[in-house]
Amino acid sequence: MDYPVIFPLLVTLKGRAPDDVREIARRHGFTQAPGQPSPYRHPRQRGFTEIWTRLAGRGYAVVRIDAQGNANLYGRDGTPNAIGGVAAGAHGGVPHYHKEWIEAELFQSYLNDYAPQVVRYDDSGNPVTGPMNDQKAKQTHIKQ
Repeated sequence: MDYPVIFPLLVTLKGRAPDDVREIARRHGFTQAPGQPSPYRHPRQRGFTEIWTRLAGRGYAVVRIDAQGNANLYGRDGTPNAIGGVAAGAHGGVPHYHKEWIEAELFQSYLNDYAPQVVRYDDSGNPVTGPMNDQKAKQTHIKQ
Protein backbone atom coordinates (compact mmCIF):
# COMPACT_ATOMS: atom_id res chain seq x y z
CA MET A 1 0.00 0.00 0.00
CA ASP A 2 1.41 3.33 -1.07
CA TYR A 3 -0.08 5.71 1.50
CA PRO A 4 1.15 9.27 2.18
CA VAL A 5 3.96 9.35 4.74
CA ILE A 6 2.39 12.50 6.23
CA PHE A 7 -1.34 13.18 6.09
CA PRO A 8 -2.02 15.94 3.54
CA LEU A 9 -3.79 18.17 6.09
CA LEU A 10 -1.23 19.42 8.60
CA VAL A 11 -3.63 21.66 10.51
CA THR A 12 -4.28 20.19 13.96
CA LEU A 13 -7.94 19.54 14.74
CA LYS A 14 -7.73 18.95 18.49
CA GLY A 15 -9.88 21.30 20.53
CA ARG A 16 -11.80 22.64 17.52
CA ALA A 17 -15.56 22.67 17.10
CA PRO A 18 -17.07 20.55 14.30
CA ASP A 19 -17.99 23.68 12.28
CA ASP A 20 -14.36 24.83 12.45
CA VAL A 21 -13.15 21.43 11.22
CA ARG A 22 -15.62 21.57 8.32
CA GLU A 23 -14.31 25.00 7.32
CA ILE A 24 -10.67 23.85 7.58
CA ALA A 25 -11.46 20.83 5.40
CA ARG A 26 -13.16 23.05 2.79
CA ARG A 27 -10.26 25.51 2.72
CA HIS A 28 -7.83 22.64 2.11
CA GLY A 29 -9.72 21.18 -0.85
CA PHE A 30 -11.76 18.48 0.90
CA THR A 31 -15.34 17.95 -0.20
CA GLN A 32 -18.10 16.24 1.70
CA ALA A 33 -18.82 12.74 0.38
CA PRO A 34 -22.19 12.49 -1.42
CA GLY A 35 -25.16 11.73 0.77
CA GLN A 36 -23.43 12.78 3.98
CA PRO A 37 -24.08 12.92 6.83
CA SER A 38 -25.12 9.30 6.89
CA PRO A 39 -24.48 6.29 9.08
CA TYR A 40 -20.93 5.02 8.90
CA ARG A 41 -20.85 1.29 9.59
CA HIS A 42 -23.79 0.33 11.75
CA PRO A 43 -25.52 3.48 13.08
CA ARG A 44 -26.40 1.77 16.38
CA GLN A 45 -22.70 1.34 17.09
CA ARG A 46 -21.09 4.34 15.40
CA GLY A 47 -23.51 7.24 15.57
CA PHE A 48 -23.28 9.44 12.50
CA THR A 49 -20.14 10.44 10.68
CA GLU A 50 -19.45 13.10 8.09
CA ILE A 51 -16.83 12.05 5.58
CA TRP A 52 -14.74 14.72 3.84
CA THR A 53 -12.37 13.58 1.10
CA ARG A 54 -9.57 14.79 -1.14
CA LEU A 55 -7.61 12.88 -3.76
CA ALA A 56 -4.14 12.08 -2.39
CA GLY A 57 -1.82 9.98 -4.53
CA ARG A 58 -3.39 6.62 -5.36
CA GLY A 59 -6.21 7.07 -2.90
CA TYR A 60 -8.21 9.48 -0.81
CA ALA A 61 -7.33 11.47 2.26
CA VAL A 62 -10.34 11.46 4.58
CA VAL A 63 -11.33 13.69 7.47
CA ARG A 64 -14.12 12.02 9.43
CA ILE A 65 -16.16 14.21 11.73
CA ASP A 66 -17.97 12.36 14.53
CA ALA A 67 -19.87 15.36 15.85
CA GLN A 68 -22.04 13.25 18.20
CA GLY A 69 -19.25 11.08 19.50
CA ASN A 70 -19.64 7.32 19.28
CA ALA A 71 -22.97 5.80 20.20
CA ASN A 72 -21.98 2.67 22.10
CA LEU A 73 -24.53 -0.05 22.76
CA TYR A 74 -23.50 -0.56 26.39
CA GLY A 75 -21.70 1.47 29.01
CA ARG A 76 -18.73 0.20 30.99
CA ASP A 77 -21.08 -1.13 33.66
CA GLY A 78 -23.04 -3.16 31.09
CA THR A 79 -26.18 -1.02 31.11
CA PRO A 80 -27.72 -0.06 27.74
CA ASN A 81 -26.97 3.41 26.37
CA ALA A 82 -29.26 5.64 24.35
CA ILE A 83 -28.83 4.78 20.67
CA GLY A 84 -28.26 7.38 17.98
CA GLY A 85 -27.72 10.39 20.22
CA VAL A 86 -25.19 11.43 22.78
CA ALA A 87 -23.97 8.24 24.39
CA ALA A 88 -21.66 7.27 27.21
CA GLY A 89 -18.44 5.34 26.76
CA ALA A 90 -14.84 6.01 25.89
CA HIS A 91 -15.70 8.63 23.26
CA GLY A 92 -19.45 8.95 23.65
CA GLY A 93 -20.93 12.41 23.45
CA VAL A 94 -17.58 14.08 22.77
CA PRO A 95 -17.14 15.28 19.19
CA HIS A 96 -13.98 13.87 17.68
CA TYR A 97 -12.25 13.57 14.35
CA HIS A 98 -10.19 11.10 12.36
CA LYS A 99 -7.53 11.59 9.71
CA GLU A 100 -7.44 8.55 7.41
CA TRP A 101 -6.33 7.43 3.96
CA ILE A 102 -7.80 4.70 1.77
CA GLU A 103 -6.75 3.32 -1.61
CA ALA A 104 -8.97 4.41 -4.52
CA GLU A 105 -10.02 0.80 -5.27
CA LEU A 106 -11.35 0.41 -1.72
CA PHE A 107 -12.96 3.83 -1.42
CA GLN A 108 -16.54 2.72 -2.15
CA SER A 109 -16.28 -0.09 0.42
CA TYR A 110 -14.99 2.45 2.92
CA LEU A 111 -17.98 4.73 2.27
CA ASN A 112 -20.54 1.92 2.41
CA ASP A 113 -19.33 0.11 5.49
CA TYR A 114 -15.68 -0.21 6.45
CA ALA A 115 -12.37 -1.15 4.90
CA PRO A 116 -9.79 -2.67 7.27
CA GLN A 117 -7.00 -1.45 4.97
CA VAL A 118 -7.59 2.17 5.99
CA VAL A 119 -4.46 3.97 7.20
CA ARG A 120 -5.05 6.03 10.32
CA TYR A 121 -3.08 9.12 11.31
CA ASP A 122 -2.61 11.07 14.51
CA ASP A 123 -3.43 14.78 14.67
CA SER A 124 0.13 15.72 13.67
CA GLY A 125 -0.27 13.77 10.43
CA ASN A 126 1.89 10.76 11.31
CA PRO A 127 0.60 7.31 10.35
CA VAL A 128 -0.43 5.01 13.20
CA THR A 129 0.27 1.61 11.66
CA GLY A 130 0.06 -2.01 12.74
CA PRO A 131 -2.76 -3.80 14.56
CA MET A 132 -5.07 -1.39 16.34
CA ASN A 133 -5.01 -1.43 20.13
CA ASP A 134 -6.38 0.90 22.81
CA GLN A 135 -3.32 3.15 22.82
CA LYS A 136 -3.33 3.50 19.04
CA ALA A 137 -7.09 4.11 19.05
CA LYS A 138 -6.54 7.00 21.48
CA GLN A 139 -3.94 8.45 19.11
CA THR A 140 -6.34 8.33 16.16
CA HIS A 141 -9.34 9.86 17.99
CA ILE A 142 -8.75 13.60 17.83
CA LYS A 143 -10.99 15.11 20.50
CA GLN A 144 -12.65 18.48 20.34
